[in-house]
Amino acid sequence: MAEHVIAGDLVDLEWSPDGEEATYEIIPGCKTVGIPEENPEYRDRTSLDSPGRAKEWGVGLTDTSEVTLSCFYSADLYEAAAAYKAARAPVFFRVKLPAVEGAATGDVFTYKAFVNPSIPSTDQDGDLMTDLKLRPTGLIDWERGANA
Repeated sequence: MAEHVIAGDLVDLEWSPDGEEATYEIIPGCKTVGIPEENPEYRDRTSLDSPGRAKEWGVGLTDTSEVTLSCFYSADLYEAAAAYKAARAPVFFRVKLPAVEGAATGDVFTYKAFVNPSIPSTDQDGDLMTDLKLRPTGLIDWERGANA
């Protein structure tokens, strides 16, 4: 099973202002991969006539969790992230996984998120980082990689 593990450093993490293929570019110096988690809301639908006095639930809205991408600091990265924040519009993100054995291409996740850049305190290693704090909006799309 270990031969099917996907190493995080082989993943391409890209962003785009409009989601067009030609405008996606690798986020420079990114150390983390971020795919938001979908969290469905379950609403209590219990009433006095619920069978067996058991709780009943119904599906409500789905929320997507916030994600932080940790990247090595560069003026270009911070400038691009600050411009995305100032535009007050969601940015398109694409996470491209490498192909596994027997596949021609890897899986691809896409989502949109608002970007808020920040510079966290440095740690003992002393590398200055830029955190891209993402607030996703809408659904997360998944496309399975093509077979070889």
